[in-house]
Amino acid sequence: MPKPLNTEEQGRTARVLDHPVRVIKGVGLKVAKALESKGFSTVGDLLFNLPLGYLDRRGGHRISELSAGKYASFRAEALDYREVRYGRRKVFHAVFADETGRVLAKWFRFGRWLKERFAPGKTYLVSGKPVLFSGVLELHHPEVEPADQEAEGRILPRYPEVSGIAAGTFRRIMEEVVAAIVPLIPETIPRKVLDHLGLKGLRESFRETHFPTAEPPDDVLSHPFIKRLIFEELFFLELALAMSRREIKSHPGFTVLKDDKFLARVGRLLPFRLTGAQKRVMREIAGDLASSSPMNRLLQGDVGSGKTVCALLCALMVINAGKTAVLMAPTEVLAFQHFYNIGPLAEELNIPLVLLTSSIPRAEKHEALGTLAEEKPALAVGTHALIQDRVSFGSLGLVVIDEQHRFGVLQRARLRLKGRERPDDPAPHVLVMTATPIPRTLAMTLYGDLDLSVIDELPPGRLPVETTILPPARRREAYELMSRELARKKRSYVVYPLVEGSEKLEMKDVTSMAEELARIFPQTEVGVLHGRLDAREKRRVMEMLRSGRVGILVATTVVEVGLDVPEATVMLIEHPERFGLAQLHQLRGRVGRAKDPSHCVLIHDGRGDAAQRLSIFASTTDGFVLAEEDLKIRGPGELAGIRQHGALDMKLSILLRDVSLLKTARRAAMALVEKDPGLEKPAHRHIREILKKKTEEKLQIMHTA
Repeated sequence: MPKPLNTEEQGRTARVLDHPVRVIKGVGLKVAKALESKGFSTVGDLLFNLPLGYLDRRGGHRISELSAGKYASFRAEALDYREVRYGRRKVFHAVFADETGRVLAKWFRFGRWLKERFAPGKTYLVSGKPVLFSGVLELHHPEVEPADQEAEGRILPRYPEVSGIAAGTFRRIMEEVVAAIVPLIPETIPRKVLDHLGLKGLRESFRETHFPTAEPPDDVLSHPFIKRLIFEELFFLELALAMSRREIKSHPGFTVLKDDKFLARVGRLLPFRLTGAQKRVMREIAGDLASSSPMNRLLQGDVGSGKTVCALLCALMVINAGKTAVLMAPTEVLAFQHFYNIGPLAEELNIPLVLLTSSIPRAEKHEALGTLAEEKPALAVGTHALIQDRVSFGSLGLVVIDEQHRFGVLQRARLRLKGRERPDDPAPHVLVMTATPIPRTLAMTLYGDLDLSVIDELPPGRLPVETTILPPARRREAYELMSRELARKKRSYVVYPLVEGSEKLEMKDVTSMAEELARIFPQTEVGVLHGRLDAREKRRVMEMLRSGRVGILVATTVVEVGLDVPEATVMLIEHPERFGLAQLHQLRGRVGRAKDPSHCVLIHDGRGDAAQRLSIFASTTDGFVLAEEDLKIRGPGELAGIRQHGALDMKLSILLRDVSLLKTARRAAMALVEKDPGLEKPAHRHIREILKKKTEEKLQIMHTA
């Protein structure tokens, strides 16, 4: 059990928000369990649970003044209240009346608790937004409380429903939290910073957000006090990134001088010339490698722009300087693809190349671990298996992380620390890559601990992939297209969302459709690829696809990243409504990787919410346009990897909406770190304590002292 919360000493700590909800007066075991089931485990969780809006109980309206769509609160007597049956459906009715008229309220979801709320002849406070139904005003699911409660005459918050806890009870819990906990919360941001930015204090913001004393805005998020709470989240996100950047740069790096003779030799072995954008990125990378500080760079580029080539050249520069380079991919399929593509070049340059995934044969894994432990240069390609405890590196000089949004900050940090067995060891360089386009201003702010390079040019000769949406009745047209491409010795992918059929979901699946497609296309071999296959089978299928023995690959989204087969010209996607725009863009990027005309076909009936989204996808191959749409539809969590980012819990902010405030928070955080790099000054120690609490076990960036 935590210590009591009634001492000023405890109020000065950064841990006050972490006390469990059970310390709140009036919260017993049953209520605590109901709160915890909704995600409210601590008092901090409750304080950051914003009201949906507010109930104005000060003056009150008359029933005759009600108008559709305008929130109102009025005193009235319940004349009649009962269940009414509409066929099989039950609806609860209550008729309220005052001296100016009557209005009907309806509840379509209700239980005994609602029936027991009413009593004959009693007056109630009724709050809600009237709707026009068959030409008559009605209230649907209004809030109703006895008029003699203390709530009358105040502005009260409306919170999201918590099953098992009445709205009034939840509000009383919040009143107790605000009264007992908020006075103990220390201010987290220097007063000068708040005054300069025109922001309120933290205690005042919590009080006014939950129980405003002045007229609150109709739009909750435009509330100046809520703006302060959003800034709180963004400031500590940016402070964590600024401290991370400082901590990384504080370690000595491994200097790699540019070897023009070696790079010229590598260039002669490549079957293509670098684009202008790739050359620019390589100059930026070479500058980092030659620095005394470790590189920590994000390489961003659309599907097929040539990020992997830049990463490979970077790895070869490090290996040529006598160190080992590691390329970590999020899936075995992508790791295998890198391994196959790099193999011929590594052999030509006489560089040891090892593959390490969790499911490769034991003997192969043992040999790979032995090679990596030696103090000799090598190139390792693998998955999460590279950060397991049993893996040690004799001379790690570079970490490359592909599709970085699939990994967390902590995983990136663990791999970096693999190269520093001793405190005085130089830190390895880090290059992380993403094919998910993120607006530059947002990327610079989100990944403030990383320098940013962008490949904004595709290799010459690439044709845009033609994207078509076909209804299921015209699926045969897609099959005819695949037949024509097979006759030209080209290959096709067919993607389904499920490995096997489901009784609950009426969708086509990989297993049954592979058998059907094998009957439809007897002239070629149909391969199957999904996450449940063991590593040996995955490698066998990929080798057959690369060699041309497999003409059609039936797969799940395991092929979203990792397949680079120039002869593939058709991507057929079934049930595309199951995928986000960014994921569809990645799938489409598996074709059109040479100079042949290529096609992406979506099988969809054109109905439902997904129709407009798929229409946008078919209209453009610009990843940045699709990324903006995905941000609007799905939020930045999936797109930018914020959930995997692991930095801080983002309860209030929506990064696309709050970009301006995010930039302001970034400037404030960077200024603070520049003034006090270790947050050692007495005025900043509590900020350091809060940051350590927010980031512990997530970001390995803070000193323990």
